[in-house]
Amino acid sequence: MGYNVLSGNVLLPGQLLADGQVSSSAFVGDGKELEHVLKITSNPDQYNLTTIGSDAYRLTGESNLTFNGGTNTLTVTGELSASVGISSSFFIGDGRFLTNVPGTGGGGSGGGIFTELAADTAFTTSSIAIGGNTTPDHAIALSGAMSASLNVSASGFVGGRLHISGAVVLHHKTSAATITASIDDYYIGMDSTAAAVELRLPDAAVLTDGHTYIVKDEGGNAGTNNITILASGSQTIDGENSLVLESAYASFSLYCNGVNRYYVY
Repeated sequence: MGYNVLSGNVLLPGQLLADGQVSSSAFVGDGKELEHVLKITSNPDQYNLTTIGSDAYRLTGESNLTFNGGTNTLTVTGELSASVGISSSFFIGDGRFLTNVPGTGGGGSGGGIFTELAADTAFTTSSIAIGGNTTPDHAIALSGAMSASLNVSASGFVGGRLHISGAVVLHHKTSAATITASIDDYYIGMDSTAAAVELRLPDAAVLTDGHTYIVKDEGGNAGTNNITILASGSQTIDGENSLVLESAYASFSLYCNGVNRYYVY
């Protein structure tokens, strides 16, 4: 097949029509009327890039895209999708639509401290410290159980306090058999209707100074079948190794020093 080789500029009064391809080392002009060709035009005054052509939804370029506009802001209308990850020094917004992101208000399943159960309900498996920078003492194992804590610290302040505008619910359990108190217990109800029982206190050293237990004869039979409260090893409760509930519906309130002693108050 023959063809003509032209040199210099070729001026056309209208359109250039060809059955095959038209090839050139360069085309001069903005190329707005060329079809099936993705083109990019730069507008320095607006700091943006726009596509010109039949596909306004696809931009193909180098592996790295750097944006440095006058306001340092890139605005995307619609969704921003990445095949790997999106990195930033921080994200602005309340994060309520983020999913699978630990530690956010809207998501947080997995290894984060908060996990959302519903729109207004979440739980944490970690301890939280408020008002201080010390690590909460939550990694304590007792009878195979792990505990978490909420610490309100007065560090750096005149005083610290925890203000709760609603009801306070404290852990309660009842037993009709001899048991060892758990680090998670607060109210411990003992029922000695069938036989005398014991409540064995944990080693005070695994508790925090000020840890409190309230022990109650909930069965009302301590006068017939005594309820004995035993300290661990050689540790003491008000100087004694044990105390006895021996009247119906009697109770003791105890706290420990976090070392080796319990006290009645």
